[in-house]
Amino acid sequence: MPGFDHELKVRLFQNNPELAPVMLRDTIGFPVPDYARVELGCTDHTKLKPVPFKSDSVVVLYDEHGAKQMAIIAEVQHKKDPDKPYSWPLYVATVWEIIRCPVRLMVVCPDSSTERWAREPIRFEAGGTALAPAVMGPSNTPVIDDIERAQALPELAVLSAAAHGDDPAVLKAAEAALDPLPDHTRLIYNDFIESKLSESARLMWEELMATGTYEWQSDFARKYVGQGRAEGREVGREEGREEGRLLATHDALLRLLERRGIPVSEHERSRINACDDLDQLDTWFDRAITATSTAELFD
Repeated sequence: MPGFDHELKVRLFQNNPELAPVMLRDTIGFPVPDYARVELGCTDHTKLKPVPFKSDSVVVLYDEHGAKQMAIIAEVQHKKDPDKPYSWPLYVATVWEIIRCPVRLMVVCPDSSTERWAREPIRFEAGGTALAPAVMGPSNTPVIDDIERAQALPELAVLSAAAHGDDPAVLKAAEAALDPLPDHTRLIYNDFIESKLSESARLMWEELMATGTYEWQSDFARKYVGQGRAEGREVGREEGREEGRLLATHDALLRLLERRGIPVSEHERSRINACDDLDQLDTWFDRAITATSTAELFD
């Protein structure tokens, strides 16, 4: 089962799809076409029922006219996996077939050994085509030490702080970037950063939060600093678990509709994803088992 580190990094891409093209273009150096908006795509690449294939994140770039420009598959890989060179090309081919636009595989690695392994071209056509993943690891994780830049893309600031936490400027920038985020997201990101810091960097991080080096803007953040970390963390974890249940239920409902061949419009998909009532979602799920259209689902 994927651990906290893996799920947190996957959540970074899901919370902010803009992270994928920015990392691919600015950190890894792969050209990205001009685009007007970014959306999450379907991560389920199953074609034959007995064998499911599901990537971590897929984002789709669109131009100002709504035309698809590129799909980015963002994979979080925490260790070498001999099966990935066989499943990754399948991900790329399936997304290419479904979305019908250029596709790029991007792999995020936590250590140098896994990074080197992921950079090896995958030669899946004898004497011909090779797939070379775009990789971000310790060698090219950017140093985000500017508060304005950190606030523009907090998820990249989180990755930067986890990799370069011994730099006080990086921690200060990350601290500022976390403040505007929703309460539960802020606390989950904070826990992840702390788990990656050295002892000295962790003390520096805690001192920054306790002394208020950055002027927190939200009432929750001021309350969190004033009342203590333990209480705030527990609230954040519970809210994070609740959000996780909601996300899982959204995903399960949409998958069921897809499996049953029931078309779902963008408006209907947004309505499902916006619902934060688990009882309502359970009702929709039960109806989806026998429904022949989404109209029956929402009646």
